[in-house]
Amino acid sequence: MRAHILITDHNTFPVVRDNGFWGVGVPGIPGSISEVIQANLQEPRKPYFRMIADILGTRIGDPVFLYEREVGFHGVYKVASAPFFDPTPIGCIDGTWPLRIEIEPLHFFPQPVPEDYLFSTKEYESKFWGWFYRKIQGPRGVNTIDPEAAEALMELLVKVNGNARDEGYATRSYPASSREPIALPLESGGALPLEDMLRAWLIANLDAPEREDIRSILGPSEDLEWFANNVPYHVTRKAIDILCYHRNAKYTGFPLRYKFSVLELKRGPANDRAVSRLVDYCKWVAGRLAGSDIETVQPILIASRFQTSAIQRASNSDFSQRGIILVSYAIRNNEIHFTKEEM
Repeated sequence: MRAHILITDHNTFPVVRDNGFWGVGVPGIPGSISEVIQANLQEPRKPYFRMIADILGTRIGDPVFLYEREVGFHGVYKVASAPFFDPTPIGCIDGTWPLRIEIEPLHFFPQPVPEDYLFSTKEYESKFWGWFYRKIQGPRGVNTIDPEAAEALMELLVKVNGNARDEGYATRSYPASSREPIALPLESGGALPLEDMLRAWLIANLDAPEREDIRSILGPSEDLEWFANNVPYHVTRKAIDILCYHRNAKYTGFPLRYKFSVLELKRGPANDRAVSRLVDYCKWVAGRLAGSDIETVQPILIASRFQTSAIQRASNSDFSQRGIILVSYAIRNNEIHFTKEEM
């Protein structure tokens, strides 16, 4: 189950709840998606592409929990549209929240789950590691949580409320119609200008079944149990570019999580330091998520090209029998294409 915690506050929560949408942005964000993209290209430190990557990671049907600051977690909703850009003011939400998705209620639990419940036992603490690190690192609009955290949050909603009160509860249809699709500009030739663009495009296309190049790297799309970008894993600002869980029940008769893919992205050429950083991430995933089974963790480094030092470091790595997969990317026909490198 891929689920998301979306941030609101005392003022915005009722607007989001009653109007069937959620959005993210920052003060001063431009009023069209093309202006947003140009502004971030001109000033790489702006957070626009990071927010775009987060919202492009949602999928129609994904469960959603609304976090109201200083109150707790409301649920349960689902993503009801592809992401779009619309600065139309709705209630107290103005043009600073233009990156939006529609949401629909699944079950209405009147009492929210207080945040301290997430850390009330050692078992819950272990499941909400992602939320803990995100809170330490700083605010973020879209927080994709893994299946264990999503199930635990659902469990807490039931413990607090008993049954949901679904009868008679509905949201209004999204009241605005001026929406733009969110598309990234990709110019053929050379490397992308920003790494956040590579992350945003890849997270939007990661599970596309028709993309044979991506499937050759990550395996069948139906086995992608969960994935997220910019996954926090440390009290500092350390984050994994993309993390995937793989699962199937085809051969065992029960759902088996058989692999974790750890992706490190470089918009330009990768050197040996990028390989070392990827291995560090994989060690954390093995120890924290894979029960210390390093053979279930697959390191993947994606870059425009690879320096000799990177190839040598990857070839000589003894992290696991799987080895490190090196993948180069190229831009053609307004799409990014990936090729496994031979070592």
